[in-house]
Amino acid sequence: MKNKKETFMQGVITLIFSQIIIKLLGLIYTLYLTNREGFGDKGNGIVAAGYQIYAMLLTLSSIGVPSAIAKLISERIAVRRPQRCTQNF
Repeated sequence: MKNKKETFMQGVITLIFSQIIIKLLGLIYTLYLTNREGFGDKGNGIVAAGYQIYAMLLTLSSIGVPSAIAKLISERIAVRRPQRCTQNF
């Protein structure tokens, strides 16, 4: 079985590379749209306005997700663990 630290670092490296690839694809897409013939300033304005709405909705939808996942995982761990008896002193 792999060490937890090694597995964590592999996850971190995977996330870093995936973010780099996502940023590069976004750059290519943006460059394509801005240089596309017939798209012009009006098209760029529409895309920018749509992106702002998308970013706001994405932020609102992901506000509580990490804390909800953490709560569900901790509840599942607590259910699987037997209750520890407290010692009377």
